[in-house]
Amino acid sequence: MPTKEEVGRRVRMARFRRDMTLKEVATRSGMSATHISEIERGKTSPTIGALQRIASALDERPAHFVEERDAPLAVLTRKDDRTKVFVCDEEGHVHNIERINADPPWATLRIVKGGGNPGERAVRPPEPGELVMLAMKGMVRVTVGDNSAVLREGDTIQFPLETGYTVETLGEENSEVIGIGAYPARRGW
Repeated sequence: MPTKEEVGRRVRMARFRRDMTLKEVATRSGMSATHISEIERGKTSPTIGALQRIASALDERPAHFVEERDAPLAVLTRKDDRTKVFVCDEEGHVHNIERINADPPWATLRIVKGGGNPGERAVRPPEPGELVMLAMKGMVRVTVGDNSAVLREGDTIQFPLETGYTVETLGEENSEVIGIGAYPARRGW
């Protein structure tokens, strides 16, 4: 079992990944900010109940804080080991997405590759975070709220994800885009 200092470090890192203050975690967990701070600084060991409440407030598995093996500090993903997933958009259309990087528990960045056929569009729901999109091939229209921009090969656009967005492939050529997202909370894909 990890030391109380290591448990505290894991709690603090989970809180930072979710961009939460001690007060926010305290409110969501029903605990005092002082007690959570003592846990984070390794001054006290949390009870099982306290750890469960903190984990719930941070949307994390309780076991993450006490597992003997922690994630490595660096994770290599070989080209042949990339994960391909299917994602359903807001309109019910299924899109094939390739995960470029690994998904260690401490990660807040995600790099994906996707694309579309001419006329195809993907509508993504709002969520916390931000995205940089790089057009690798073809031409796409990216719409965020009332703003719309056309990206051609090599162009980028950066925007917050709080309002959701739409990507549409324009012209006669298939599109390919790379998305680099920063997310305060981990997602399932």
